[in-house]
Amino acid sequence: MFRLSSIASAKLTYNNPNIADLSDRNRPQKLGEMFGELYDNEWTDAVDRLTEIMEEKKAIILLRDVLQYIYEKTKKASEDQYRNLQNALFQRDLRNSEMKNFIPIYKKIGEMQKEVAAISIDNTKQALRIDSDFMLPFESVILYGEPYVDRCVELCWRMHIQDPPMILDFSSSSEIVDKAMFRLFTRSGEYVDFVVWPALLLHENGPLVQKGVVQPLKSKSTLKSH
Repeated sequence: MFRLSSIASAKLTYNNPNIADLSDRNRPQKLGEMFGELYDNEWTDAVDRLTEIMEEKKAIILLRDVLQYIYEKTKKASEDQYRNLQNALFQRDLRNSEMKNFIPIYKKIGEMQKEVAAISIDNTKQALRIDSDFMLPFESVILYGEPYVDRCVELCWRMHIQDPPMILDFSSSSEIVDKAMFRLFTRSGEYVDFVVWPALLLHENGPLVQKGVVQPLKSKSTLKSH
């Protein structure tokens, strides 16, 4: 009876972002709050330090690009880890028709990823330090904003191992500021100059968890000459 109930529960909650596990300290709602704190704290400190050696816009774009690199890197690493765990269990790729029979096991794989997340995050931090594609363009961020880098790794990894994964949206889809998705940075305006901070979505094409931040141009005439 317990086993049947567990399977029914797994089928209900697996890959369903609308059912939150309130015992999970790293559930999407909490990750959203921590992502906001990353912007308010470590990001702000890193901007303050970087602007001692470069102009503000360059520092902001550099920090955004660091986050985007880490987001993409941890996405691939977490997917590879999940695939390796799946292959270790099944020794082959399952056909779509078979997958529905193993929903509780897929749920266990996700739980296993969460249980070893701290180790995975530490390994990723170390890997970045020997990744020339990261260190060469972003060395100044490591020197002046290491806490920011480490926090980006932690949150991005935990976002990727949610069921389904959370999404960072770094793009502004039009030249006009989408105020439903982004708030303004230091000035008013209707037209996007650059994205400061990505929007956070619950899952792909899902509801907004945290608004992003954009810096608008001062006027449309500035846009034409930009």
